[in-house]
Amino acid sequence: MDKKNVGIVGATGYVGEELLSILDNHEKVNVSFVSSHNNQGKSLFEITKKFSNIENLVLDSVENIKNYDLDLVFFATKHNFSMNYVPFLIEKGIKVIDLSADFRFNDENIWEKTYGDKHFAPELLEKSVYGLPEINAEKIKKSDLVAVPGCYPTASILGILPLLDYVKPNSKIILDVKSGISGAGRNSVENSLENDLKNNFKAYSPEFHRHQPEIKSFLASIKGTNNKIVFTPHLLPLFRGEYITAYLEVENFNEDLNNCYENYYNKSKFVRILKKGTIPELSKVQNTNFCDIGVFKNENTVVVHSAIDNLIKGAAGQAIQCLNLMIGEKEEYILE
Repeated sequence: MDKKNVGIVGATGYVGEELLSILDNHEKVNVSFVSSHNNQGKSLFEITKKFSNIENLVLDSVENIKNYDLDLVFFATKHNFSMNYVPFLIEKGIKVIDLSADFRFNDENIWEKTYGDKHFAPELLEKSVYGLPEINAEKIKKSDLVAVPGCYPTASILGILPLLDYVKPNSKIILDVKSGISGAGRNSVENSLENDLKNNFKAYSPEFHRHQPEIKSFLASIKGTNNKIVFTPHLLPLFRGEYITAYLEVENFNEDLNNCYENYYNKSKFVRILKKGTIPELSKVQNTNFCDIGVFKNENTVVVHSAIDNLIKGAAGQAIQCLNLMIGEKEEYILE
């Protein structure tokens, strides 16, 4: 198979660099375009580490992407950016994997309410596929536009999915979520966040977080689940890693809890259900594409702990899973 030419918009952010690190050893693709809003005109290796197989490309303006012969483009950018370029790329037959939030909702109104802005490519929302391979692998294979889930939704949804049929109607799904500081992005970390969180711990966005409606919307789309999501995010005093504790009230659930989860994920390459009584640890998933899940039950309340690396399974690694599926490669290629 000929190598696919890929581009990365946002190549010098934390997620962009993680993508480059993985793609450096990916024999099926060639990175031939890199873009960075803050570093245009500089060489890639001035900003990032030196890679073995990726050339020291000049960081170009995204406006010049039309001048490159590309098969697929990653957007590792903030929301309200990729939507300005994705329609052109799709029209030209170039596939897109978007790690921003611009195409995670199929409903224009929900997106605009969540992000407080107008969506400029609503015609593509219904065509986008939510890039969670554990659920949507077949759709991802056929898609030209994949929206990679946020890091919190990835860990939360994977923890909740096996029990969706048993969650008590009208009960609250409580998500106590914690992330390393890299989830806030390079600018925030380098400006002040790293110092603020040294030997410190705190919640943030206690009233509303944009990943809350993302989780609710996806659960509703696959099961019609309409439970209220109580979502409280926290920042951990470490660089990478994400830990989710979900509290679910269940009814008519008579199975062995661990068996339920093991059976649900028996074909999933990157979800590890831990032995009964075992609690996930961030150190076991950092720098990997795995999601570790431990489950516990007390009467009708199930407590689910799930842990991921927010930059890999929560972003770049999951994007590479999607890439592999889109180019006809095994999902786990280069990620195991």
